[in-house]
Amino acid sequence: MGRVPVVSIFIASLLAGCAPESNSAYVSVAVPLDENCIAKPNSEVFLSAGSYDIALGGIPGSNYCQKSYYMHLVVNSQLKSNSNDAIGRAEPNVLQITDAEVRLIDVEQQGIIVFDDLPNPFRVKANNSLPPTTGREPQPGVVSVEAIPIGYDTQLRDYVGEQILAEVTIFGTTIGDVPVDFKPFEFPIRICNGCMTACESDFPGASPAEIYGDGCIDDGGQDGRLCVDPACGIEDDE
Repeated sequence: MGRVPVVSIFIASLLAGCAPESNSAYVSVAVPLDENCIAKPNSEVFLSAGSYDIALGGIPGSNYCQKSYYMHLVVNSQLKSNSNDAIGRAEPNVLQITDAEVRLIDVEQQGIIVFDDLPNPFRVKANNSLPPTTGREPQPGVVSVEAIPIGYDTQLRDYVGEQILAEVTIFGTTIGDVPVDFKPFEFPIRICNGCMTACESDFPGASPAEIYGDGCIDDGGQDGRLCVDPACGIEDDE
């Protein structure tokens, strides 16, 4: 019987002892918009929980403040560069985010929240491209996800004063068309009704910067940002 080369045994033992690699990309945190209304991947501030105002407006019949809830997620690519100038191959390991699946569940994770005629879980578009990392640290980027679209908000009244969970799974591929797997990311969102809705008449003579306190004049009604209804208060004066 022939003898197995010692080198082959050594290599096989090394391979057998190697731990499997971790995911090629992952979501780390959700970040707020900064004073210029931009979500930055290197933000030193992150959200431990979100807040979402489901109020449609400042007065009955107004829907000025009806907005979707958006999460701004820091995505980290651990893909290494695989370009090769010698053979003329451009970089194939650019990570392209394509979409996300959102599942809204209760905080006990006991059951999925049921919406009339609306799917749950559901798919939404999510876009960004991340170059491969050049060192030991992953390459970060921000992906904005419409976690609670318009239409779902009006069916969350039973959760006012409580939290729900948005379980988000990101999907993407490399430009070499290799799928990149993400683990689900869970994020708690507190639901309120009117807690971040105001009337423009509540701020007589104030500039937008004085009303909002920063450059994020997007009437968000979420994560501490006000929605200021311009019609609210006008009808009361007539």
